[in-house]
Amino acid sequence: MGMDIVDIVEMVEVVGIAMRVLGLILAVVICALPTWIETTFIATNFTNTGVVLYGLWMSCVTQGMGETQCGVYNSIGWYLPDVLQAARAMILTAIILGVLGVVVSMVGAKCANCVKDETSQDKLINFAEIQLILAGIIILTPVFLVAISIIDHSTQIERETVLGASLYFGWMAAALLLIGGSYEG
Repeated sequence: MGMDIVDIVEMVEVVGIAMRVLGLILAVVICALPTWIETTFIATNFTNTGVVLYGLWMSCVTQGMGETQCGVYNSIGWYLPDVLQAARAMILTAIILGVLGVVVSMVGAKCANCVKDETSQDKLINFAEIQLILAGIIILTPVFLVAISIIDHSTQIERETVLGASLYFGWMAAALLLIGGSYEG
């Protein structure tokens, strides 16, 4: 009638895997979205006011009348801010580590029964945990660096720079990978 210890362990594993997968999905989302840095250029005339969204791969400009133009860096003369150049490489590295960690954790999970030897299962789970924790730390690093650079430069008169949505998703992705990676298999 009640749950035994095996059922509880398998439930914890499933929750851990779900957190890992969700963290990985968010990491891919922050890599793709052009919302790392949001800069609003304030003009006296409403039609001249614009918002620039900077992402890892492209940026978008929205004019005061609502017209939006997006483009890949260097294709239309836009430049990638220095802080985002490092973030690009780190996020890609974190995604690769996250995919590796999620796949290995699924193979080594006790509820999957892919590996029968308990010693091998434990080694796989430990390897996956290390990969996922590293991925979480690697995501945190560029997210904090970009946030700090925005906070340091947000007090300019002609423009207002704020944290983009990707930074908040990045903190959530890192938290999910760190928590999911710290689950004992």
